[in-house]
Amino acid sequence: MVTTERQAFIDWMKAIGMFLIVTGHVVGSPHAMFNEVAQPIYTKQLGVAFFIFIMGWGLARERGDWMPVLFKRLFPIYFYGIICALILSGIFWFTKGDINESNYLPFFAGINVFFNYFPANPTTWYIGTYLHVLLVWALFLRGKSITPALFGCAFVFEIVFRAALTYINKDFMAYMMLPNWLSVFLMGMWLSDKQDKEFGAGTLAIALLWLMGLLTWAWVGGGLSVGNEFPFRSLPGMESGVSVMVQSIVISLVYIANTFLGFQLARRLFSSRLINFFSRNTILVFILHMPIIYAFSSYFYDVIGDHAYKRIMWVVFLFVALSLFSELCERIVNVKKVQLKVYSAVFGARA
Repeated sequence: MVTTERQAFIDWMKAIGMFLIVTGHVVGSPHAMFNEVAQPIYTKQLGVAFFIFIMGWGLARERGDWMPVLFKRLFPIYFYGIICALILSGIFWFTKGDINESNYLPFFAGINVFFNYFPANPTTWYIGTYLHVLLVWALFLRGKSITPALFGCAFVFEIVFRAALTYINKDFMAYMMLPNWLSVFLMGMWLSDKQDKEFGAGTLAIALLWLMGLLTWAWVGGGLSVGNEFPFRSLPGMESGVSVMVQSIVISLVYIANTFLGFQLARRLFSSRLINFFSRNTILVFILHMPIIYAFSSYFYDVIGDHAYKRIMWVVFLFVALSLFSELCERIVNVKKVQLKVYSAVFGARA
């Protein structure tokens, strides 16, 4: 039976995931310890994996028609995303004579993932992938159980697909397209019967296991002379197809291992109003933090200095300030009410 009780792990994984993403865009150096622990990817990408996993967990538990599900999930991100894209176009038109048209690509059926670059506001690539995940669920996976055989086939397909695109120098496409995230999505669906557990000794044990694993992996990666490329860091001998395939295998394993441990830890944590606050405000934080970083980071560092611990101050300020701004916007606009009215007008029924 599917329970409707809210699960605290969702709030934790969303809040932690968004914090990793914001931190990754401020502490971007591949040589920073923050990014050493997840080689050959960047640690912020684990934040994306957390969100994809949560999607899989939630969608596997959906019942009934798929259209209301897609509408409910897409409306807030499209609503805020398009408004922010329009505002940024206005700002850049008056300051630079450029409307940043690539920011609109994710809203045209997610076509952005078929171009080997990010939109002008780079984090919005995820909007296109988000749509594709929903469509794959609605058309092929809705109501289906994830078996070991299905997961294994998807795992192999993910690795080969990513490796093929990487080999022909389509790294950004390899990163943005759905197959890059297929395993963590299916893992979320596979584990959809797992729910919150009580906070206890197991919580500390998993936290220590995950921490030791991250530190060990940083040590192993440090000895491999991993490259500094983006979005994937190359392994030695990357000119060969074999090395590209090995890189792709390692990427999938890093995604799966960290997301699984993150889930097992998060489901053993306590419910928190503060974490819920950050969780429910992730959409605007995700859309706005990169334009704010581009516009104001230099001024921030001019005032307080550009040192590692001061970059963390900038991360915390961005995370908290944008969450508060998002909360204010939601209280003024109330997107859920707007969503209900639009759904009623379009479909003749309430969402």
